[in-house]
Amino acid sequence: MGSRTNTHPRCEHCLLHPHLCICADFRPFATRTRLALIWHRIEAVKPTNTGRLALRTLENSESYIRGIQNAPADLSPLEDPERRLLVLYPAPDARVLTQAIIDEDPRPITLAVPDATWTQARRSVNREPALANAEKVIPPPGPPTQYQLRQEHHDDYLATIEAIARAFGVLEGPEAQAELERIFLLMVDRTLQMRNQPPQNPDRPKRKGWMPREEYEAYLREKRAADATAASAASKDD
Repeated sequence: MGSRTNTHPRCEHCLLHPHLCICADFRPFATRTRLALIWHRIEAVKPTNTGRLALRTLENSESYIRGIQNAPADLSPLEDPERRLLVLYPAPDARVLTQAIIDEDPRPITLAVPDATWTQARRSVNREPALANAEKVIPPPGPPTQYQLRQEHHDDYLATIEAIARAFGVLEGPEAQAELERIFLLMVDRTLQMRNQPPQNPDRPKRKGWMPREEYEAYLREKRAADATAASAASKDD
């Protein structure tokens, strides 16, 4: 029997152990921008997937699953002429998402986000006409990833929801970004607690054991306030 065999039940929605469930912590957020998450079938069932957090947070969202044999994904709804399609993908011609790019076209935006390995994401963007023909953008720069659940070999790697959060910070404002980052950090902490692992990032609270929920929420509020102050100072400098 493999070491990864898990006899503990999991919440069928957030995939955490029931006593660590975060389902009650979601606060649905309304946006004009629509999120279209393009899942690979393998990624869609991983407990460490973060795209599902964005789907549950953003009311205006939808998902598609690629990679199912004999059941190709129908991405034709993304080609709606009434909406502007942007693909969050680091293609050679991708532009950093800014307010100036948004102002180029008055139509509401659909942000398509491949949620897969880099190889799978490249295939989906290149092979799907709706994605191949769309404008490519990348999120604005920011602090290092807070994702601690998988081993990565790129310093600029972001979890899917972190990239979505930064993009929605531009598209919808800082409140949307903060809400996505809040549920993401909570999921990471609860998953580490489920694994009996402490957080590793140096800017996270140093502690033994785990924060009570009240302390954790206070930490998140302080972090959001500090980020907002830094963003305000940066804008004044510009």
